[in-house]
Amino acid sequence: MSDIHFQPVVPASAIKGTKVFTFGFTASLKVTGLQSLVNRWVKTFMTPVGSDPLHPEFGTEFGNLIGANIAGHASALLDVVAIAVDEVNEQVQEQDRKGFRAPDESLDDAQLTRFVPSESGDGFDVWVEITNKEGTTLQVRLAELATR
Repeated sequence: MSDIHFQPVVPASAIKGTKVFTFGFTASLKVTGLQSLVNRWVKTFMTPVGSDPLHPEFGTEFGNLIGANIAGHASALLDVVAIAVDEVNEQVQEQDRKGFRAPDESLDDAQLTRFVPSESGDGFDVWVEITNKEGTTLQVRLAELATR
């Protein structure tokens, strides 16, 4: 299964638009190992549930928060994010069971490690620790979301 390597947008350019990720590479790259796992995990996390016509159960409610009015709802947002992390873990582990994946590309666990509401109350920052079956761990900053 081939997929796309997501590259985070430089924060200064994100202010000018609404992109979170870009396809900024000029040549194709083969993505393997922990980066492949992180890509699958983030893709699943950011996909709004019901938006994939072939797999309507794929994704989470997190993707629906982007561009939404989230001001003043930090505790409810934390619940949405925590549930989304659990749902993604289940979905990615199911993908791992259905197809052969090397241990460095298979999910052992992912945990929400930081959820920081902005001081103004109109956004938040999310960090997740993703661990593969080889025991390699990576801290991933998923998004700094704010109303625009």
